[in-house]
Amino acid sequence: MGSLFAELKRRNVIRMAGLYLVGAWLLVQIGETLLPIFHTPEWVLQTLVVLLAMGFIPALVFSWAFELTPDGLKRDGEVTPEQSIAPRTAQRMDRLIFGGLLVLIALVAADRFWPRQSPPPAPAAQQAPSGEPPTPTPAETAAATATATQVDRRSIAVLPFVNMSSDPENEFFADGMSEELLNILAGIEGLKVASRTSAFSFKGKDTPIPEIARQLDVHHVLEGSVRKQGNRVRITAQLIEAGSDAHLWTQTYQRDLDDIFKVQEEIAGAITAALKDILGAQQVKVDAPTRDMAAYQRYLHGRSRFYQRSELDAAVEDLRFAVERDPQFADAWAFLAATSSVLATSGYQTSNNRDEMAQLAGQAVEQAIALKPDLPIALAVKGQIIEKSNAAGRIAESIGLFERAAAIPSPDTTPKLWLALNWIQLGDMDRALRLLESAHQADPMVGINNGYLGVVHAIEGRDEQARALVAQSAKLSGLVFCVELVAIDRLHAGDPQAAIDLLTATLPSLGDRLDYEHKRTSRVIELLEMTSGRQAFVDALPRSEKDFEFAMRASLMFGNADFAFELVERGKSTPWIIVMSAWLPAMQWLLEDPRFFRLMQEEGRVEYWDSHGYPRGCRPVDGPAGRHLSCPERP
Repeated sequence: MGSLFAELKRRNVIRMAGLYLVGAWLLVQIGETLLPIFHTPEWVLQTLVVLLAMGFIPALVFSWAFELTPDGLKRDGEVTPEQSIAPRTAQRMDRLIFGGLLVLIALVAADRFWPRQSPPPAPAAQQAPSGEPPTPTPAETAAATATATQVDRRSIAVLPFVNMSSDPENEFFADGMSEELLNILAGIEGLKVASRTSAFSFKGKDTPIPEIARQLDVHHVLEGSVRKQGNRVRITAQLIEAGSDAHLWTQTYQRDLDDIFKVQEEIAGAITAALKDILGAQQVKVDAPTRDMAAYQRYLHGRSRFYQRSELDAAVEDLRFAVERDPQFADAWAFLAATSSVLATSGYQTSNNRDEMAQLAGQAVEQAIALKPDLPIALAVKGQIIEKSNAAGRIAESIGLFERAAAIPSPDTTPKLWLALNWIQLGDMDRALRLLESAHQADPMVGINNGYLGVVHAIEGRDEQARALVAQSAKLSGLVFCVELVAIDRLHAGDPQAAIDLLTATLPSLGDRLDYEHKRTSRVIELLEMTSGRQAFVDALPRSEKDFEFAMRASLMFGNADFAFELVERGKSTPWIIVMSAWLPAMQWLLEDPRFFRLMQEEGRVEYWDSHGYPRGCRPVDGPAGRHLSCPERP
């Protein structure tokens, strides 16, 4: 054995192994850095690694069999000891190995510690490519900077990370990284974090960072990219001060997938360190939600589909896979509950049985809360499930769960929205307004947050703010419902032209993407513009199954409450629009209708009023047609 080792050493085989490994590693590092610049496919780097691995053994065999002499390469057996220059070759190889190691150490150190700066912004005169927004002018940049100085410096938006992998399926993983960092940062005391929905509204757009920050009302922006290859991930993140567009911190991480949670912790820690002067000293700790990477990746797929409200059946399968792989995965249970609940109670298409989805939602939410009692989405889903039940005290219990969920720091404003909608139905506009203003501030790019905030302003008599907000809700997400509520109030207040103008202004926001909503809104405008529009509607009231939703909204718009209540009693429509419309100033006649009181009894609201007090300015009164609300002092 000793003689074999000595012979390997004499023929420089061991040195050749070391030199080959150092050289191969150096080539891979250079390739991994430079190839993405030229947008080369992933297989190029993979092929390089495979070829280098295949060449290792032949290189050692070649080193054993041949020796470099002043006369060129010769077989080792043909070289006499006097002719051999192996010792001098060994010295050269030692120097090459040492030099290569120094270069590698320098590369690793630079990759980890050297601050990276992005290329400077293009000159103002430079024209943007066709289809892209133009480069902001100096005046626009100055304006954005001035605005940024007025924004709370303790605020940040996490933009969706760019998928640098050739596999489009890795888009879920890139989005998931952004969402995870967003959730981690939301838990840092004193740091305001823009919501996922608002931040992700800029995905795929070339909007300048200062403009994004202005729209999201934040001072800092985190952006980055993810390249995933098998079990290896390369993550680049950079923190930008939006006003000056200056890069405060940049770092690239190359890790195994198993280390992904450690990377998330390091990124969040680096951000708090960069913002130490405004946040103070902060400790960031990330607990891995699961150790099963297959479960984690499918969880990211399912959660992304849930947020997008697309492929919800596939989302259920993703999340079921995750909890089957890891039954202790609380977050996966929570989003399985949320997805199943949406399928059970909404009109989204599904091949699943809705009753089975409702049962699955109940089971999954109990599992999630048992594993992690303070998970906001789980508490909110349980609140919804209880709210829709027929149990005694359900409203009070559901509100308690919504309040717990809304109090937990989270970039998801859904619990606040759901709680606010409960207060609107109960007639407590003060509480609803506080919650909706908070949700709107955190999530200004979400149509529903704008819409319901506008409805509350309309209920409180602030017509100008109401119109602006509901118009913005339609522009952002095609949400017509809130626009129709404000239009109903204007019509019954004796201003039909205001209702027509509001609905007409909504049409361009709908376009072709919401063809049904566009046609329905156009039909309402047509009826409103007719001198005998109300009678025309009564005479031609839609009766077919597909028109029930339109009929419900138009019934209240044209004052035909009889048909609206009939649709609810027949189970053809939800009572939602009746409940929301009744609180509008011009709809007090509906609020004081005995049928409205009976409806609120069925919904569990009267039970809550009896225990916690009636809405401000209202009290229950017995009349010939039955008990009803009397609200003569209502603001």
